[in-house]
Amino acid sequence: MKYVESTLLAGERIVCEGHPCFWAVGPRITLSLLLMVWGVLIGTMGTSPLAAVSFFTAGLGLFGASLLAWWKTEFAVTNKRVVARFGVVRRQTVELTLARVESVRIEQSLIGRIFDYGSLVVGGGGLIATSIPGIANPHEFRRMVFLAQAAEEPVPLRLVA
Repeated sequence: MKYVESTLLAGERIVCEGHPCFWAVGPRITLSLLLMVWGVLIGTMGTSPLAAVSFFTAGLGLFGASLLAWWKTEFAVTNKRVVARFGVVRRQTVELTLARVESVRIEQSLIGRIFDYGSLVVGGGGLIATSIPGIANPHEFRRMVFLAQAAEEPVPLRLVA
């Protein structure tokens, strides 16, 4: 069972849910693939088998950790809250009631604009602004937050890139 589904309140339903954009974990995936290729190259040269195994193992571990972090990160807008969960070992959760959300700011890098992902910075009600990174299609996610606040009935949406 997903974290968001397991924490739904009475009368609460999911309006929009998703995982981080796969491009947001791209740098870690690229580094892990480079480490694995470097390990294979060192292994084929025969200079140091221990170094080859070390590089390949480090790359494989980073690749697995990146995929696991992507898979275990989730975020959602319900008709009452904005909910996000990050992390596997060190878990972080963000849960804000819609009544306390006053602003939703989008932060995107150039690469984020090209691949349509970014971070939402949610603030309001005297709270410190909370960042939710790596969201695919952040403009649509922000729109769903505002529709849920306005108590309109938006069409349920699943954002996965």
